[in-house]
Amino acid sequence: MSKATGSGGPEIAVGRIAGPHGVAGLLKAIPLTDFPERCQELTEVVCDLNGRRQRLTVERAALHGRFWLVKFAGIDSREEAASLRGGVILIRSEERMPLPAGRYYFDQIIGLMVYNIAGEQLGLVREVIPGAAHDHYLVQSSDPGKKEFLLPAVKEFILEIDLLGGRITAELPAGLLEL
Repeated sequence: MSKATGSGGPEIAVGRIAGPHGVAGLLKAIPLTDFPERCQELTEVVCDLNGRRQRLTVERAALHGRFWLVKFAGIDSREEAASLRGGVILIRSEERMPLPAGRYYFDQIIGLMVYNIAGEQLGLVREVIPGAAHDHYLVQSSDPGKKEFLLPAVKEFILEIDLLGGRITAELPAGLLEL
């Protein structure tokens, strides 16, 4: 499982602008991705600052410790760079890094319907909760008498994830729905 901030829509957040770096328009950004080295592949991004969106061309970008240093075309002074502080760097979802088979971004899992091995609908994944040993899927139960349950995201219980079909087939741990 890999983190991604976004709603599964056309754009995914990959960084947040911390502020200017130096006096020539260079920006320091905090990566919001499991792949911080990807900054070197960025060519065009959208900066969303409090709902104001601006398309920017990346002139150069590099990993600098735990930060990115990014130079956008047309941002040539410390003041212009400072005006973007707090902005979120967005890319199109199809530009995100491919994951190995059997690995998914959180926003790909959220919204999938969970079924048991008998084909009965159990509920909708509302959230992915990262854990030390493994993640959990917070599932809103389809049963009106029950609210939600946590499904461990491990191969023992998750038998199939079908993104195109919008479904997860799971074999629930004994007693999970009685909790």
